[in-house]
Amino acid sequence: MPRMAAAGTYDHTKALQGQQIAPTLRTHAPDADRVMRRQDQLAFAYTAWWFHVFILVRRSNPESINYIGQPRFIPKGPDTKAKTAQNNVYIEETKWTSKVAGLVVNPHAPGMASAYASPDKLGSALKEWKKFEASGRHCDELYWEDEKTPSRAHLPSGQPFFTDTRPGTERFGALMKDTGRGVLYASYIHGDYDLFAVVPADNPGVNIVVSEQHASSPWSHMNRSGKTPGATSDAEKTPEQKAQEIPNFRGQKFIDVQNMLNARMGVPMVLHGSQEKAVNSFKEEVDVFLPNGMDSFSLLTEADLRRFYDVVLKGRKLHNFMAGDPAEVRRGHFGRWQQVGAESGPGLIHLLPQEIVGANFTQIVN
Repeated sequence: MPRMAAAGTYDHTKALQGQQIAPTLRTHAPDADRVMRRQDQLAFAYTAWWFHVFILVRRSNPESINYIGQPRFIPKGPDTKAKTAQNNVYIEETKWTSKVAGLVVNPHAPGMASAYASPDKLGSALKEWKKFEASGRHCDELYWEDEKTPSRAHLPSGQPFFTDTRPGTERFGALMKDTGRGVLYASYIHGDYDLFAVVPADNPGVNIVVSEQHASSPWSHMNRSGKTPGATSDAEKTPEQKAQEIPNFRGQKFIDVQNMLNARMGVPMVLHGSQEKAVNSFKEEVDVFLPNGMDSFSLLTEADLRRFYDVVLKGRKLHNFMAGDPAEVRRGHFGRWQQVGAESGPGLIHLLPQEIVGANFTQIVN
């Protein structure tokens, strides 16, 4: 187990698989149970200890949490960035309330503009929906005679999504996905866990990234659609083809961390790469799991997250792949590993949550 260091803090020793007993999560953010299931917190803590990494998780829509693992509800995957709703919506035309809080919705469906908690969230939802429609994955040619009589039993190839507009549906306006059994068995989509970063504790100052097409992208070499990256260069692709792409960015230990997290949570809640590889902003609310497997806390302001990167993560930099100059040439498919930051890190790190400016944490009482 992690041992006491001279200053009274904890030495983040790397887990020796099969030789150490996993520590128990002892601190978390005061409202952690509102944004993450307790079993998922334990999964993040154990995985951070096992792989000797910091794991930073963007805060999820609290309304999504109760849907995790429920039949006919699935996490949002990389094939749509459409946004989840914060509010249920009263539909004036039908005189009923649509229960869509926590689910991905079509912001253009009647009444759905009020599903979002603020004008900024509505604006973000409209922006992402426009991109989603451009990808061609949403089917607009599905109609319902009644709740159980669709105009077609299966959706066109490459269009697995549709908006729930069934007469009398209690989740009118929500996005649904046909996972292969037909539209009558389609699932609603709740929020996933977005990782902001997976940071090796031995060398946090260096940020290494690979840029690729996600395996679910038609332009990935792992996709069987036939649209292999080598067949068409970025410069030769049409706007429609580029809209179908699903870029993905990940670091050194991401895949191992992702696989362990999904296995321990029992639901594949981590479905794409980490945000720090693609952005230039610290404007996020995150929960941080330390490599000791015992402590987690939240950082809820841009200034606190930036300071955490500067101090604890030794000046670690963001990669800015997707948020840079629009005129910048995009990196090639499965581009080379790139890195930013210092060449060597500090080795073992000695700290506790109370030593981190802005950390929100409380003792866990079972």
